[in-house]
Amino acid sequence: MAVLYETIYLAVCMRPFICCCYYNKNCGPLSIYWYLLKCVCVVNRSETADNDMDDSGSDEDDDDCKIKALRVLQSAQNNIFCTALLLSKYYLTYLHKNEPRIAGQTGYAKVLEILQTPNGSHKMFRMQTAVFYSLHELLVSTYGLKSSIHMNSIEALAMFLMACGHGWSNGATQYVFNHSGETISRKFEDVLHCMVAMCEDYIRPIDPNFSTTHPRISNDRRMMPFFKDCIGALDGTHISATPPSHDAIRYFGRSRKATQNVLAVVDFDLRFTYASIGQPGSMHDTSVLFHALTKDQDKFPHPPARYECLGCY
Repeated sequence: MAVLYETIYLAVCMRPFICCCYYNKNCGPLSIYWYLLKCVCVVNRSETADNDMDDSGSDEDDDDCKIKALRVLQSAQNNIFCTALLLSKYYLTYLHKNEPRIAGQTGYAKVLEILQTPNGSHKMFRMQTAVFYSLHELLVSTYGLKSSIHMNSIEALAMFLMACGHGWSNGATQYVFNHSGETISRKFEDVLHCMVAMCEDYIRPIDPNFSTTHPRISNDRRMMPFFKDCIGALDGTHISATPPSHDAIRYFGRSRKATQNVLAVVDFDLRFTYASIGQPGSMHDTSVLFHALTKDQDKFPHPPARYECLGCY
């Protein structure tokens, strides 16, 4: 704990020194490390010079100063290197950035223009303008979506929907919304967490016990009583994926490209009651189904207790 406090103290004391590397694009941990060593040498020599003002010109004092400086460096070498790493991370995160983009229109202004354009919201966000505002209000009021100093929550939601709906990369999103890659990644993750929290409340059966028969079945003489215990329909599909290189072979199937399985269940009102995403594209449909039954045993919609079979789908 003492070493940690000493490292933090050094980082705070040496923080102004990192400004010397601001214009050096090749600055890294080692260069900051050697710079701190030179600073320690200078400080140690100044202290020795103050104590021995009268004999500052002698060779013996210089040798003693060097020996004392080496001892100080050896005792503080680990802490200095840790401090250099902290300062280097601070520099690379907050100081060493690309030149700011010069744009005639901000990302938020572009989003407002799209929302005000007839049919523009449907083309860009995959939903009507009224639905977009309703979704934004729900995420803000219930699931904790917040605005930041540099990005409004409306812009963050629009960025998320456009990246998901059109498959845009981080780099492409940067040039549309005029934000850095770090900002795009961070706000995308914030909206994603809110979406996942919302899905837990909406992608589920209204009645988990399925105690009653749906009116579409009970009011149709062709289906009643043959399908009175049917609770919905399930199907699967494949979507594109970018798996890690060491595990990519499992995601290649008949489509000859990397995909992942999606298993979804809907009820008779066309409401999604379950979704399982992420299984490798080469996995068989039966394996995907039984994986969902095993992993999400509590969430997977089951037929009424008296019918323990999958024939009710």
